[in-house]
Amino acid sequence: MNVTLTRTGGTHVDAVLTPGTLDHPLVRDCPHLYCGPRWLRVEEQAHPGDAFYTWARTGDSTAFAPAYGFDRTSNPWPFARPDLFLADVTGTGEGHEALLPAFTVGGRRPGRSKFCTAGSVRQRARTLTLLLEAAAEGAVVRGAACLAALYCPPGDADLVAAFRAHGGVRFPSHGANILGLPGDGLSDWMASLPRKQRAKEKADLRKLDGAGVEFTVSPLREPDIDRIVPLELGLYDKYGHAYAREEAVALHRAYLDHLGDDALLVRARRDGADLGFVSLVRHGPRLHVRQAGFHPQAGDSGPVYFGAALHEPVRWAYAHGVRHLDLSVGSDAVKRRRGARTHPRDAWFVPLTEAARRHLRHLTERAGEDPAPTPATAKATT
Repeated sequence: MNVTLTRTGGTHVDAVLTPGTLDHPLVRDCPHLYCGPRWLRVEEQAHPGDAFYTWARTGDSTAFAPAYGFDRTSNPWPFARPDLFLADVTGTGEGHEALLPAFTVGGRRPGRSKFCTAGSVRQRARTLTLLLEAAAEGAVVRGAACLAALYCPPGDADLVAAFRAHGGVRFPSHGANILGLPGDGLSDWMASLPRKQRAKEKADLRKLDGAGVEFTVSPLREPDIDRIVPLELGLYDKYGHAYAREEAVALHRAYLDHLGDDALLVRARRDGADLGFVSLVRHGPRLHVRQAGFHPQAGDSGPVYFGAALHEPVRWAYAHGVRHLDLSVGSDAVKRRRGARTHPRDAWFVPLTEAARRHLRHLTERAGEDPAPTPATAKATT
């Protein structure tokens, strides 16, 4: 489908990321990392598989969303690949091949399915419905069995209505964890915690200091990639998650090429040796805590994970005017104890073939119509 998008209405689907899309005010001025120009370029470079970009307009209401393709050869990451995601959150194991090939509309990052909209609020639901219609047709043309959006806010009534209009089926998803920072420094964040948790954080900091663990935060550089990727893959393996090495390398390299000094690295070291890392991405007033990796001996040096993934990012955020940390999905209770708020998310699947429709119907019949139980707690998902 490739209909001209006029001032009064219509849709448009681009097979490539065009300068017109990147410079459109809706994208260029987007406040969200995962739907802005820099991140769209990151995804295009790091995951050069099938993708398309959909626009829709109804009157003075406009919407945009990217869509990324997955098939049986895609990176077996259950927080992005639709068939493995559904196996994980429903606890049904494997056997969801009827949903492949698939496209995830609204992006491919855990916790965030983003649909950029602007203009008339009253026309928003209609515009999103038109957007999903165009995205579904674009996916069909490319041989897809389903269109999915894995991390949608359940309170977005317009988006819910749009998915319902196209026969979308709702499933549970992992919540997105956001930590708001009160006051002006680490001590203010500590003071906001319950007494027992505050005592634990202080004890962790003392252990790290006593073990001689040092933390630094600096922009990511090319020589860092060969050092951090083995640590990252080791952490995924520890929690039973497979991840393709070439995709991990490509993503870090895309950070270098498109995020500049907003791509940061927290390093944990002892006696000059690397114990672990956490990658951060700054986007305006928000800091996204993303990949992590740790040496097996890091456990002998106190709570290195929390030092690298939380304490040091919090310190850096306060020092650089950032007041919200996006902690991604998984380990919700652990993050809430440290002040984060878990924002619920739903996953939507729009079947595009009869086989996919039967498969989704079978799943809903097993779980009850429109299932929304809490998914199993995930780990190592940044």
